[in-house]
Amino acid sequence: MIPFARHCAVAAESDYVTACLHSGSTSGDGPFTRRASALLGQLLGVERALLTTSCTHALEMMPLVLGLQPGDEVIMPSYTFSSTANAFALRGVTIRFAEVDGDRWSMGPDDVTPLLNERTRAVVAVGYNGVSHRLAELEALCARRGVPLLVDAAQSLGASHAGRSVASYGALAALSFHATKNLSCGEGGALVVNDASLLQRAEMVREKGTDRSQFLRGEVDKYTWRCVGSSYLMSDLNAAVLLAQLESFEAIQAHRHAVWSAYRSALEPVSERLGFTLQLIGETDGHPAHLFGLLLPPGVERTALLAAMAEAGVRATSHYEPLHAAPAHGGSERLPVTDAVAARMLRLPIHGEVSAEEAARIAALLISLLERDRSGGKP
Repeated sequence: MIPFARHCAVAAESDYVTACLHSGSTSGDGPFTRRASALLGQLLGVERALLTTSCTHALEMMPLVLGLQPGDEVIMPSYTFSSTANAFALRGVTIRFAEVDGDRWSMGPDDVTPLLNERTRAVVAVGYNGVSHRLAELEALCARRGVPLLVDAAQSLGASHAGRSVASYGALAALSFHATKNLSCGEGGALVVNDASLLQRAEMVREKGTDRSQFLRGEVDKYTWRCVGSSYLMSDLNAAVLLAQLESFEAIQAHRHAVWSAYRSALEPVSERLGFTLQLIGETDGHPAHLFGLLLPPGVERTALLAAMAEAGVRATSHYEPLHAAPAHGGSERLPVTDAVAARMLRLPIHGEVSAEEAARIAALLISLLERDRSGGKP
Protein backbone atom coordinates (compact mmCIF):
# COMPACT_ATOMS: atom_id res chain seq x y z
CA MET A 1 0.00 0.00 0.00
CA ILE A 2 1.32 3.46 -0.91
CA PRO A 3 0.47 5.60 2.15
CA PHE A 4 -1.07 9.01 1.68
CA ALA A 5 1.59 10.78 3.78
CA ARG A 6 4.49 9.91 6.04
CA HIS A 7 7.54 11.37 7.74
CA CYS A 8 10.59 10.73 5.58
CA ALA A 9 13.77 10.89 7.62
CA VAL A 10 17.00 12.48 6.41
CA ALA A 11 20.46 11.26 7.30
CA ALA A 12 21.44 13.86 9.89
CA GLU A 13 18.37 13.39 12.10
CA SER A 14 19.76 10.52 14.18
CA ASP A 15 23.12 12.25 14.70
CA TYR A 16 21.47 15.49 15.78
CA VAL A 17 19.05 13.78 18.18
CA THR A 18 21.92 11.80 19.72
CA ALA A 19 23.97 14.98 20.11
CA CYS A 20 21.00 16.72 21.72
CA LEU A 21 20.49 13.89 24.20
CA HIS A 22 24.15 13.84 25.12
CA SER A 23 24.28 17.62 25.51
CA GLY A 24 21.88 17.58 28.44
CA SER A 25 19.96 20.48 26.86
CA THR A 26 16.70 19.01 25.60
CA SER A 27 14.10 21.59 26.60
CA GLY A 28 12.90 24.58 24.61
CA ASP A 29 15.09 27.32 23.15
CA GLY A 30 18.27 25.22 23.28
CA PRO A 31 21.09 25.21 20.72
CA PHE A 32 19.19 23.23 18.08
CA THR A 33 16.17 25.50 18.45
CA ARG A 34 18.37 28.54 17.84
CA ARG A 35 20.02 26.99 14.78
CA ALA A 36 16.71 25.80 13.31
CA SER A 37 15.02 29.16 13.95
CA ALA A 38 17.82 31.03 12.22
CA LEU A 39 17.79 28.74 9.18
CA LEU A 40 14.00 28.90 8.95
CA GLY A 41 14.14 32.69 9.01
CA GLN A 42 16.66 32.66 6.16
CA LEU A 43 14.48 30.34 4.07
CA LEU A 44 11.42 32.53 4.60
CA GLY A 45 13.15 35.89 4.36
CA VAL A 46 11.83 36.94 7.79
CA GLU A 47 13.43 38.30 10.93
CA ARG A 48 11.90 36.13 13.66
CA ALA A 49 10.37 32.68 13.62
CA LEU A 50 9.52 31.30 17.07
CA LEU A 51 9.43 27.49 17.11
CA THR A 52 6.35 26.04 18.79
CA THR A 53 5.01 22.64 19.80
CA SER A 54 2.59 22.66 16.85
CA CYS A 55 0.99 24.87 14.24
CA THR A 56 -2.17 24.64 16.32
CA HIS A 57 -0.33 26.28 19.20
CA ALA A 58 1.17 28.92 16.91
CA LEU A 59 -2.39 29.76 15.84
CA GLU A 60 -3.58 29.79 19.45
CA MET A 61 -0.88 32.33 20.25
CA MET A 62 -2.27 34.78 17.68
CA PRO A 63 -5.37 36.03 19.58
CA LEU A 64 -3.32 36.17 22.79
CA VAL A 65 -0.63 38.27 21.13
CA LEU A 66 -3.24 40.61 19.63
CA GLY A 67 -5.22 40.76 22.88
CA LEU A 68 -8.51 39.73 21.27
CA GLN A 69 -11.55 39.62 23.53
CA PRO A 70 -15.01 37.98 23.52
CA GLY A 71 -17.23 39.87 21.10
CA ASP A 72 -14.40 40.67 18.71
CA GLU A 73 -14.81 39.22 15.22
CA VAL A 74 -12.32 37.46 12.97
CA ILE A 75 -12.81 36.53 9.31
CA MET A 76 -11.41 33.28 7.89
CA PRO A 77 -12.28 30.78 5.17
CA SER A 78 -14.64 27.97 6.06
CA TYR A 79 -12.48 25.63 3.98
CA THR A 80 -9.66 25.11 6.47
CA PHE A 81 -8.68 22.87 9.38
CA SER A 82 -10.47 23.11 12.73
CA SER A 83 -7.32 24.49 14.42
CA THR A 84 -7.69 27.75 12.50
CA ALA A 85 -11.09 28.29 14.09
CA ASN A 86 -10.38 26.74 17.49
CA ALA A 87 -7.56 29.20 18.14
CA PHE A 88 -10.06 32.07 18.19
CA ALA A 89 -13.10 30.21 19.52
CA LEU A 90 -11.09 29.36 22.65
CA ARG A 91 -10.89 33.12 23.37
CA GLY A 92 -14.59 33.75 22.81
CA VAL A 93 -13.97 35.50 19.50
CA THR A 94 -16.82 35.44 16.98
CA ILE A 95 -15.83 33.74 13.72
CA ARG A 96 -17.16 34.95 10.37
CA PHE A 97 -16.63 32.30 7.72
CA ALA A 98 -15.88 33.41 4.16
CA GLU A 99 -16.12 31.74 0.77
CA VAL A 100 -13.13 30.52 -1.23
CA ASP A 101 -12.30 31.07 -4.87
CA GLY A 102 -13.56 28.25 -7.06
CA ASP A 103 -10.28 27.97 -8.98
CA ARG A 104 -7.60 28.39 -6.31
CA TRP A 105 -9.68 27.04 -3.39
CA SER A 106 -8.44 29.89 -1.18
CA MET A 107 -10.05 33.04 0.26
CA GLY A 108 -9.37 36.37 -1.45
CA PRO A 109 -10.15 40.05 -0.83
CA ASP A 110 -13.52 39.90 -2.60
CA ASP A 111 -14.58 37.13 -0.21
CA VAL A 112 -13.51 39.15 2.83
CA THR A 113 -14.87 42.61 1.97
CA PRO A 114 -18.60 41.88 2.57
CA LEU A 115 -17.83 40.56 6.06
CA LEU A 116 -15.75 43.48 7.31
CA ASN A 117 -17.39 45.67 9.95
CA GLU A 118 -16.55 47.77 13.01
CA ARG A 119 -16.14 44.63 15.15
CA THR A 120 -13.58 42.97 12.84
CA ARG A 121 -10.28 42.63 14.68
CA ALA A 122 -8.37 40.29 12.36
CA VAL A 123 -8.50 38.48 9.01
CA VAL A 124 -6.93 35.02 8.70
CA ALA A 125 -5.75 33.98 5.24
CA VAL A 126 -5.25 30.30 4.40
CA GLY A 127 -3.61 29.28 1.13
CA TYR A 128 -4.77 25.86 -0.04
CA ASN A 129 -1.61 23.95 -1.05
CA GLY A 130 0.13 27.24 -0.28
CA VAL A 131 -1.63 28.87 -3.24
CA SER A 132 -2.87 32.27 -2.12
CA HIS A 133 -5.66 34.22 -3.76
CA ARG A 134 -4.53 37.82 -4.29
CA LEU A 135 -2.71 37.81 -0.93
CA ALA A 136 -0.91 41.10 -1.55
CA GLU A 137 -4.26 42.77 -2.28
CA LEU A 138 -5.73 41.23 0.85
CA GLU A 139 -2.82 42.59 2.89
CA ALA A 140 -3.40 46.04 1.40
CA LEU A 141 -7.13 45.83 2.14
CA CYS A 142 -6.46 44.96 5.76
CA ALA A 143 -3.97 47.81 6.05
CA ARG A 144 -6.53 50.30 4.72
CA ARG A 145 -9.11 49.08 7.22
CA GLY A 146 -6.64 49.03 10.11
CA VAL A 147 -7.21 45.29 10.67
CA PRO A 148 -4.28 42.89 11.20
CA LEU A 149 -3.81 40.21 8.56
CA LEU A 150 -2.86 36.82 9.99
CA VAL A 151 -1.69 33.93 7.83
CA ASP A 152 -2.30 30.26 8.50
CA ALA A 153 0.67 29.05 6.46
CA ALA A 154 0.45 25.41 7.57
CA GLN A 155 0.60 24.28 3.93
CA SER A 156 2.82 27.13 2.74
CA LEU A 157 6.44 26.34 3.58
CA GLY A 158 8.17 26.92 0.26
CA ALA A 159 5.21 28.87 -1.16
CA SER A 160 5.55 32.37 -2.54
CA HIS A 161 3.28 35.14 -3.77
CA ALA A 162 4.41 38.16 -5.78
CA GLY A 163 8.05 37.37 -5.06
CA ARG A 164 7.70 36.98 -1.28
CA SER A 165 7.34 33.90 0.88
CA VAL A 166 3.72 33.46 1.94
CA ALA A 167 4.80 33.40 5.59
CA SER A 168 6.25 36.90 5.24
CA TYR A 169 2.74 38.34 4.77
CA GLY A 170 0.63 39.60 7.62
CA ALA A 171 1.46 40.64 11.16
CA LEU A 172 1.79 36.99 12.22
CA ALA A 173 1.98 33.70 10.33
CA ALA A 174 1.80 30.10 11.54
CA LEU A 175 3.73 27.17 10.06
CA SER A 176 3.36 23.42 10.56
CA PHE A 177 5.99 20.68 10.82
CA HIS A 178 3.49 17.87 11.36
CA ALA A 179 4.32 14.47 9.89
CA THR A 180 2.05 15.23 6.92
CA LYS A 181 3.91 18.41 5.93
CA ASN A 182 6.84 19.04 3.56
CA LEU A 183 9.26 19.22 6.49
CA SER A 184 8.45 17.30 9.64
CA CYS A 185 9.69 16.84 13.17
CA GLY A 186 6.72 14.66 14.15
CA GLU A 187 4.77 17.46 15.80
CA GLY A 188 5.90 21.06 15.59
CA GLY A 189 5.21 24.52 14.28
CA ALA A 190 6.40 28.10 14.25
CA LEU A 191 4.95 31.55 14.79
CA VAL A 192 6.48 34.01 12.34
CA VAL A 193 6.44 37.55 13.76
CA ASN A 194 6.46 40.05 10.89
CA ASP A 195 5.26 43.01 12.95
CA ALA A 196 8.21 43.89 15.17
CA SER A 197 5.94 45.68 17.65
CA LEU A 198 4.37 42.30 18.51
CA LEU A 199 7.62 40.41 19.13
CA GLN A 200 8.03 41.05 22.85
CA ARG A 201 4.45 40.04 23.60
CA ALA A 202 4.75 36.97 21.35
CA GLU A 203 7.83 35.88 23.29
CA MET A 204 5.98 36.30 26.58
CA VAL A 205 2.88 34.41 25.41
CA ARG A 206 5.16 31.57 24.27
CA GLU A 207 6.98 31.52 27.64
CA LYS A 208 3.97 30.96 29.92
CA GLY A 209 3.15 34.66 29.91
CA THR A 210 6.51 35.64 31.40
CA ASP A 211 9.44 37.78 30.23
CA ARG A 212 11.83 34.83 30.59
CA SER A 213 13.19 35.30 27.06
CA GLN A 214 14.23 38.85 27.93
CA PHE A 215 15.72 37.58 31.19
CA LEU A 216 17.85 34.99 29.38
CA ARG A 217 19.17 37.76 27.11
CA GLY A 218 20.09 39.86 30.14
CA GLU A 219 17.50 42.55 29.38
CA VAL A 220 15.79 42.20 32.81
CA ASP A 221 17.27 41.04 36.11
CA LYS A 222 14.41 38.63 36.92
CA TYR A 223 11.41 37.28 35.07
CA THR A 224 7.81 37.59 36.13
CA TRP A 225 4.28 36.82 34.94
CA ARG A 226 3.32 39.57 32.50
CA CYS A 227 0.33 38.31 30.52
CA VAL A 228 -1.78 35.26 29.77
CA GLY A 229 0.30 32.63 27.98
CA SER A 230 1.25 28.98 27.98
CA SER A 231 4.14 26.61 27.32
CA TYR A 232 4.41 26.76 23.54
CA LEU A 233 8.14 26.02 23.19
CA MET A 234 9.27 23.21 20.92
CA SER A 235 11.67 20.85 22.68
CA ASP A 236 15.27 20.88 21.48
CA LEU A 237 14.87 17.19 20.55
CA ASN A 238 12.19 18.08 18.02
CA ALA A 239 14.25 21.05 16.89
CA ALA A 240 17.19 18.71 16.23
CA VAL A 241 15.02 16.70 13.81
CA LEU A 242 13.68 19.90 12.27
CA LEU A 243 17.17 21.32 11.74
CA ALA A 244 18.18 18.24 9.77
CA GLN A 245 15.04 18.56 7.66
CA LEU A 246 15.63 22.27 7.07
CA GLU A 247 19.18 21.57 5.92
CA SER A 248 17.72 19.14 3.35
CA PHE A 249 14.95 21.52 2.29
CA GLU A 250 16.09 21.99 -1.31
CA ALA A 251 16.40 18.25 -1.97
CA ILE A 252 13.06 17.51 -0.29
CA GLN A 253 11.33 20.22 -2.33
CA ALA A 254 12.93 19.08 -5.59
CA HIS A 255 11.57 15.57 -5.02
CA ARG A 256 8.07 16.78 -4.12
CA HIS A 257 7.93 19.05 -7.16
CA ALA A 258 8.97 16.16 -9.41
CA VAL A 259 6.11 14.06 -8.02
CA TRP A 260 3.63 16.97 -8.27
CA SER A 261 4.70 17.63 -11.88
CA ALA A 262 4.30 13.95 -12.79
CA TYR A 263 0.71 14.06 -11.55
CA ARG A 264 0.02 17.31 -13.39
CA SER A 265 1.58 16.14 -16.65
CA ALA A 266 -0.50 12.97 -16.68
CA LEU A 267 -3.80 14.48 -15.55
CA GLU A 268 -4.00 17.91 -17.14
CA PRO A 269 -4.37 16.67 -20.76
CA VAL A 270 -7.44 14.57 -19.87
CA SER A 271 -9.05 16.84 -17.26
CA GLU A 272 -11.54 18.49 -19.60
CA ARG A 273 -12.54 15.21 -21.25
CA LEU A 274 -13.09 13.45 -17.94
CA GLY A 275 -14.65 16.48 -16.22
CA PHE A 276 -12.33 16.96 -13.25
CA THR A 277 -10.72 20.25 -12.20
CA LEU A 278 -7.10 20.98 -11.26
CA GLN A 279 -6.05 23.87 -9.04
CA LEU A 280 -5.27 27.15 -10.78
CA ILE A 281 -1.75 28.34 -9.99
CA GLY A 282 -1.49 32.08 -10.64
CA GLU A 283 1.44 33.65 -12.48
CA THR A 284 2.64 35.36 -9.29
CA ASP A 285 2.24 32.23 -7.13
CA GLY A 286 4.94 29.69 -6.39
CA HIS A 287 3.28 26.58 -4.99
CA PRO A 288 5.19 24.38 -2.50
CA ALA A 289 4.07 20.97 -3.83
CA HIS A 290 2.54 20.33 -0.44
CA LEU A 291 -0.36 18.35 -1.85
CA PHE A 292 -1.88 17.35 -5.14
CA GLY A 293 -5.62 17.84 -5.16
CA LEU A 294 -8.33 17.82 -7.80
CA LEU A 295 -12.08 18.26 -7.90
CA LEU A 296 -13.78 15.11 -9.11
CA PRO A 297 -16.37 15.27 -11.89
CA PRO A 298 -19.86 16.04 -10.56
CA GLY A 299 -21.72 12.85 -9.77
CA VAL A 300 -18.70 10.63 -9.16
CA GLU A 301 -19.10 8.66 -5.93
CA ARG A 302 -15.94 9.63 -4.08
CA THR A 303 -16.19 6.99 -1.35
CA ALA A 304 -16.37 4.20 -3.92
CA LEU A 305 -13.50 5.72 -5.90
CA LEU A 306 -11.27 5.94 -2.83
CA ALA A 307 -12.11 2.32 -1.96
CA ALA A 308 -11.18 1.21 -5.48
CA MET A 309 -7.87 3.05 -5.26
CA ALA A 310 -7.14 1.49 -1.89
CA GLU A 311 -7.92 -1.94 -3.30
CA ALA A 312 -5.32 -1.19 -5.99
CA GLY A 313 -2.75 -0.29 -3.31
CA VAL A 314 -3.03 3.51 -3.26
CA ARG A 315 -4.21 5.47 -0.25
CA ALA A 316 -5.89 8.65 -1.55
CA THR A 317 -8.22 10.80 0.53
CA SER A 318 -10.65 13.70 0.64
CA HIS A 319 -9.98 16.80 2.75
CA TYR A 320 -11.69 19.40 4.95
CA GLU A 321 -15.36 19.32 5.78
CA PRO A 322 -16.53 22.98 5.73
CA LEU A 323 -16.41 24.58 9.17
CA HIS A 324 -19.46 26.77 8.60
CA ALA A 325 -21.58 23.60 8.51
CA ALA A 326 -19.77 21.79 11.34
CA PRO A 327 -21.61 20.85 14.56
CA ALA A 328 -19.15 22.91 16.64
CA HIS A 329 -20.17 26.08 14.79
CA GLY A 330 -23.89 25.55 14.39
CA GLY A 331 -24.22 28.42 11.96
CA SER A 332 -26.73 28.90 9.17
CA GLU A 333 -24.46 30.33 6.47
CA ARG A 334 -24.66 29.12 2.91
CA LEU A 335 -21.30 28.98 1.16
CA PRO A 336 -22.01 27.13 -2.09
CA VAL A 337 -18.49 27.33 -3.56
CA THR A 338 -16.93 25.99 -0.37
CA ASP A 339 -19.52 23.21 -0.17
CA ALA A 340 -18.91 22.21 -3.79
CA VAL A 341 -15.12 22.19 -3.41
CA ALA A 342 -15.29 20.11 -0.24
CA ALA A 343 -17.71 17.58 -1.76
CA ARG A 344 -15.52 16.95 -4.81
CA MET A 345 -11.98 17.22 -3.41
CA LEU A 346 -9.63 14.26 -3.82
CA ARG A 347 -5.95 14.23 -2.87
CA LEU A 348 -3.23 11.91 -4.11
CA PRO A 349 -0.16 10.70 -2.17
CA ILE A 350 2.88 12.99 -2.25
CA HIS A 351 5.88 12.44 0.01
CA GLY A 352 9.50 11.33 -0.05
CA GLU A 353 8.72 7.68 -0.69
CA VAL A 354 6.54 8.28 -3.74
CA SER A 355 8.59 8.49 -6.94
CA ALA A 356 7.66 10.41 -10.06
CA GLU A 357 7.21 7.07 -11.82
CA GLU A 358 4.79 5.89 -9.14
CA ALA A 359 2.92 9.19 -9.42
CA ALA A 360 2.45 8.56 -13.13
CA ARG A 361 1.07 5.09 -12.36
CA ILE A 362 -1.26 6.47 -9.69
CA ALA A 363 -2.53 9.06 -12.17
CA ALA A 364 -3.10 6.31 -14.74
CA LEU A 365 -5.07 4.34 -12.15
CA LEU A 366 -7.25 7.35 -11.39
CA ILE A 367 -7.85 7.99 -15.09
CA SER A 368 -8.89 4.38 -15.66
CA LEU A 369 -11.33 4.48 -12.74
CA LEU A 370 -12.88 7.73 -13.96
CA GLU A 371 -13.17 6.35 -17.47
CA ARG A 372 -14.91 3.27 -16.09
CA ASP A 373 -17.31 5.51 -14.20
CA ARG A 374 -18.09 7.46 -17.38
CA SER A 375 -18.87 4.26 -19.20
CA GLY A 376 -21.41 3.30 -16.55
CA GLY A 377 -19.32 0.87 -14.51
CA LYS A 378 -18.38 1.26 -10.86
CA PRO A 379 -15.02 2.98 -10.16
